[in-house]
Amino acid sequence: MGAVGAAAVLAGLGCGAGSGVDAEAVGPADCPIMTAAGKLPATVDEANTKKAGGASWTNKEIRARYVCWVTGIGGLNEDWKREGLSAEERAKRAYQTRHDARMTARAMMGSSAEVEMLRARDQEKYGNPDGPTFEWLVEKAKEKGLSGDAVYEEIVSSAQRTDAATNKAFGL
Repeated sequence: MGAVGAAAVLAGLGCGAGSGVDAEAVGPADCPIMTAAGKLPATVDEANTKKAGGASWTNKEIRARYVCWVTGIGGLNEDWKREGLSAEERAKRAYQTRHDARMTARAMMGSSAEVEMLRARDQEKYGNPDGPTFEWLVEKAKEKGLSGDAVYEEIVSSAQRTDAATNKAFGL
C-alpha cells in the first residue's frame, strides 16, 4: 500500500489526521484503533488475555489494527535513523515489528481454522508457518541483486507494505 493510500485508510480508522496520532509515527502500542471491546491488543499475550475475558474482534477490526501497525513502521524507522542505528539494525527492528503485528493479529482471530489456513499459506510461501524469517528476507533481497545496506533498506521498505487486495477484501 502506498503512503497516500495508507494515510487515507488510517485516517478512516482513527489512525492519523484528527486522531492525535501521526500515522507515519505510530508504533504497536500507540495504534489508536478502538472497538466496543476497548483498545485493541498490542501483543499476543494481551490478545490472549482479552480473549479469555470474552473479548472478540471482527476480521476487519483485526486487519485494520494490522494495517495501522505496519504503516507505523515508517515513522519508527525515521526515529531509528535519528538515533543513528545501522541499516541492518533498522531492518531487524522493522522485521520484528511486522512479525509481532502478524502474530498479534493471529492471536486476535476467533477462528482457529482461519489461523491454520494462514499458517499453511505461510509454510508454503516462506517455509515457516509464522511468515518469513529475517534470513529468508535477506536471501530474497540478495536474489534481486541487492547487496550491502540496500538489502536491509529493502527489508525496512517491504515491512511497511500490506497486501492491497487483502485490505480491499476487508473493506479497508
